[in-house]
Formats: sequence, C-alpha cells, structure tokens
Amino acid sequence: MLLCRRKIYRTLSRFLVFLTFCLLFVQIHLSSRTKQVMKPAILSWFSWQDLQEFERKNMKNNTLDNNSTMNININKKNKDNSLVHGLSLRVNGGLQSKQNEILEVKNSLLGSSSLPLLSEELPYYTRHIINPSLLCAPDDFMIAYIHAAPENSKRRMAIRQTWGDKKVLGKLKIKLLFVMGVVNNRHVMDMVKVESARYNDILQTEFNDTYRNLNSKAMAALRWIATNCQNISYIMKTDDDILVDIFQVVKYLRYLQLYKYAREKFILCNVWDLMLIIRNKKSKWYVSPEEYPNKTYEVYCSGSAYILSSDMPVRLLKISLKIPRFWVDDVYVTGMLVNALGIKHTYYNSAYTFIVSDSLDEILKDNKRKTAIYHIPHTETMYKLWNILNERMNHSGATRNILK
Repeated sequence: MLLCRRKIYRTLSRFLVFLTFCLLFVQIHLSSRTKQVMKPAILSWFSWQDLQEFERKNMKNNTLDNNSTMNININKKNKDNSLVHGLSLRVNGGLQSKQNEILEVKNSLLGSSSLPLLSEELPYYTRHIINPSLLCAPDDFMIAYIHAAPENSKRRMAIRQTWGDKKVLGKLKIKLLFVMGVVNNRHVMDMVKVESARYNDILQTEFNDTYRNLNSKAMAALRWIATNCQNISYIMKTDDDILVDIFQVVKYLRYLQLYKYAREKFILCNVWDLMLIIRNKKSKWYVSPEEYPNKTYEVYCSGSAYILSSDMPVRLLKISLKIPRFWVDDVYVTGMLVNALGIKHTYYNSAYTFIVSDSLDEILKDNKRKTAIYHIPHTETMYKLWNILNERMNHSGATRNILK
C-alpha cells in the first residue's frame, strides 16, 4: 500500500514539473508575439508629424556631421584655401537649412553642367605655389587663361599692355590668368613671385613646367576655373605668343548668345581634322606608335586658342577619369576628352592666322577684320599690331556697340 502511494506521488510530481515547463514555454512564446503586435500599437500613439520631426532632427544631425567632415577634407587638401572661398560649410553659419546650403555649394560648382561633382572629387589636384586672389563675379563674361612659361615675363608684360590690358578687359567684363608650373631656376621663381605680387594674375602650380607636362598645366587650369569661376559665360585658353582681337571675339560670342546658341556643351576653335602624327624623332612633337598607334589624330582644336562654355571644365575633368592621359595637351583635352563626351567642335578657322610677318602688310589689308587670333612670336610685333587694332576700334566706335 505504501509502495503504491509513493508511485502515485512520483507520477504527480513529474506531471507537475512537465506542466510547469509547458506553461513557461507558452508564456515566452506569447510574450514575443505580444511585442510584435504591440509595435504598431505603440507607434500609433505618435502622430505622423512627430515622426517627420524626428526624422528631420536625425537628418539635420547627419548634415552637420557631413558639413564638418567636408570642411576637414577641404582644409586638408587646400593649404592655400583656394577652394574655401564660396565653399565653406560652417556649422554656425546662420543659415536656416543646412540641406539648402549643400545644394547651393553643389550648384555653384556645377554651373550649368548639372553634373553631380563636388570640388574635392575633382581630379588633378596639385598644391598651388602661387594662388591669385582673383574673383570671378556672376556678371563676368569670360576668363582668359594663358599657358605661360615662368621665364617668359616679357611675353606676359606684352599681353598685359595690349589685348590683356585691365582697362580693356574691365569694360568687357573679362578676367585674365597666367598658368604655369615650376622650374629649377631660383632667380626665375623669385621674379615670378614679385610679378604676381604686383599684378595678381598668376596661378603657379606644383608640377615641372616642361613641354611634356603641358597636359598637367591644362588640367590644373581647368580645375582652378571649375572651382573659382563657375558663373561666367565663357572660358578662353591661349598661349603667351598669341594676340587676340578681343573685341572681335566678344562680338562674335555675343552674336551667338543672341540666338541662344553656345550656352553649353560648346567648344569654338580652329579645328584640325585628320592631322598626321609626327614620327620624326628629332621633332619636339614626336609621338611614338606606342603612345598613339593611329596614323592621324582624331578631330581636335589648335591649342593656340579655343573657347569653352562655362559647363565644359567640369565635364572635361569628369570624363578625364575614364580616358587615359596623353601628353599632347590640345589633342587630349580638345580631342580625346571632347570626343568622348560626344560634343561637336564649332569651326572658327577663318579667324586664325598662324604666320604674321613683322611688316604687318597683310593685317593692314584686312579691312573686314575677319582675323581675330594671331600667332606672333616677337613681342615687338605684338605691340605694333595691337596699336593698329585698338586704333580701328576707337575710330569706328565699335567698342561702344560691343558693350551694349
């Protein structure tokens, strides 16, 4: 009898333990289900406006963090603070919306190109030895940048006293910039600093200024313009042995603008088509088959002078990330890059003359003034020619018509 009772108690206790485990399992399972069900119920206590406000606060905090990070990146990459002007994203700037501020920075960089590219993402950054405090105003018509060698101070002075005269360019709302690299001659480098302090029109960047490095000069100039002169209408590139009839160039561009042409995706130049590649090793223009295997270059512009719409620097810099570099700068920039963008060159060949004699007889015969770009190797001839062109403009009253 006693044995039976013990068996019964043992069986009951086991059953109670089993029942306890079952109850615990059910409670845990119901608890997790209750949490899942309760989530929507809890969220329903908050209004949709509260949720939006919560998200806005999170977004604002993220924006502030991004702004601080962007400031650090810009300051690290630009010891000369060339990109800080107009791009600084200060946390305590007093603007109502940091998101709007970011959009304004992007838009100021892009100009009319609508390409999503921030300044620190632009390629070809090199440290500036000399960075001018040159400011491009929103109403400026054009910036003319000139490939110059550091030692060619006489040519730069000739340009400043002829077609690059600040009084002339000021009336036409044009800025002037000389772009160069560095040389090993200490005296030349010191004289460039003195020249820059006086005229504030020199951009000197940290690359060796050699013929084979002209590509670096071209891309450094485009990068500087893309970050400092995005609101202007046009960019003109020339060399320091070129005289530009700036009156005629501005007149022609404004004529194109009148018909809503040449606003974007625009390049105007003396177009070279099917130009043979020089294989003579004694020539400074020698290009080996390994560098460029074809017999002729693709369509490109004469590097003596060409004109771009304001969106082109950013477009060229962006596409350059995909196109391998080639040392002949005009072939690379105005040929390989422009063609990769699918942009057609606008012919301006009739405005160029590449041989100007010291007598200037041919210029005097050009009464219709078709020529606007002159290649002049001697500075004395540049002064003579400019006197003729400037006198014609003053006598005809054409300057007043252009400025209208």
